[in-house]
Amino acid sequence: MNFSPKTTLVQTQTLSQTQLQSLKILSLDNFELNNFLQNEYIENPLLDYNENSNLPSWNQYVSYSSAKEDEDIYKEIPDFSENGIKEFLLDQLNQRNFSDLQWTAMQTMIDCLDDCGYFKLSLKDFSQWFGIDISTVKYCLDILSSLEPLGIFSKDLPHCLLRQLEARQELTPELNQIIRYHLDDIAAGKINTITQKLSMSTQDVRKCIAKIRELNPRPISGFLTNSTDYIVPDILIDYQDSSWIIRLNDQWIGNYSLCDYYLNMMHTSQSPELKEYFRKKYNRVQLIMHSIEQRRETILKITSAVLERQKDYFTGNSTLKPMTLADIASDISMHTSTISRGIKNKYLQYPFGVVYLKDLFTSSAGKKDNNSPITVKKQLKAIIASENPNKPYSDSTLSNLLKQKGIKISRRTVAKYREEIGIKSTYNRKIYNE
Repeated sequence: MNFSPKTTLVQTQTLSQTQLQSLKILSLDNFELNNFLQNEYIENPLLDYNENSNLPSWNQYVSYSSAKEDEDIYKEIPDFSENGIKEFLLDQLNQRNFSDLQWTAMQTMIDCLDDCGYFKLSLKDFSQWFGIDISTVKYCLDILSSLEPLGIFSKDLPHCLLRQLEARQELTPELNQIIRYHLDDIAAGKINTITQKLSMSTQDVRKCIAKIRELNPRPISGFLTNSTDYIVPDILIDYQDSSWIIRLNDQWIGNYSLCDYYLNMMHTSQSPELKEYFRKKYNRVQLIMHSIEQRRETILKITSAVLERQKDYFTGNSTLKPMTLADIASDISMHTSTISRGIKNKYLQYPFGVVYLKDLFTSSAGKKDNNSPITVKKQLKAIIASENPNKPYSDSTLSNLLKQKGIKISRRTVAKYREEIGIKSTYNRKIYNE
């Protein structure tokens, strides 16, 4: 046997920074892309934002909630005890240190938190409504406000942010002014407005905004499981004049552009260091904008190929046909990994509703259509609709019933799909029907 050394030439492919950036941006959904650009705007002086335009407003988004909408101005106070916030707060206290009245008052005050963790009732109103003297209420509020998570029991967003900075010993006069009077300007991207009104440099304002973004605007968000999610459709398709129209819901990206002021400074500055700094920032903006345009083209191609294969589904005339990532990759001559990134976390709005793009695919060519998430959800709805209202099925039972229909999914997946289609838990379905 010959063990003499020999040389083997191996070809490897490495991705350039440009390719990596493009792939990263391709995988972002609307919210993530918006946050990415806002952070870049704060960090990069060569990226400008048109203050006369607005980012997508909430009323343009599609509400996707498992809870029934309440039009009453008095919103139902959420039951946090199920989600652990009450236990989490009370566990930080020793009940023996408080009177029965104080302990009861604190429990009641926790129940009155809104879904951000704010206590918006006035001390006077709380005192009158629950028959507890105002001095006890004030004492209890001071105790509860000192607990973790930071910002809990604040009266509003500015108060919440200021308290967090105070606790971190990072509150400055500039941050105080921006938080108290200019949060709306930050949301609208109006940095120039802040610089003018507070006589601050653009760089200092950007640093303050970066610091504010480190804070938690909703102290108890991690404890909520029943909160409303909002779907921002990344892709919009419509049927008009006997043809399909596909467009991306990203018109707001046009609000961003190169900053003429700093672009001119890059060309006219006599400082080599400053010119080099601006050149790097300029190249980064160009790279980002090029990557965003590539993202647009790729998502449109993917959607067009999906639409071609699933026209009957989108017109409401048929269920989904089996379709894999490899099918679409072959249709448009792209790699399956590119298709995977292109559909990641993205939603498509069509004439009959909104669908999670990934749910349109099956995982392999041999997988039957009855295992696609959309079809499973339809089966799940049908089974629950036929259950005994006094003895609703558990998620484990639902999993077994689906298995009898040839659909093998776990209890956890059943719970996930059930929540996504707005169906309550077994316990809540039984309570609802009693």
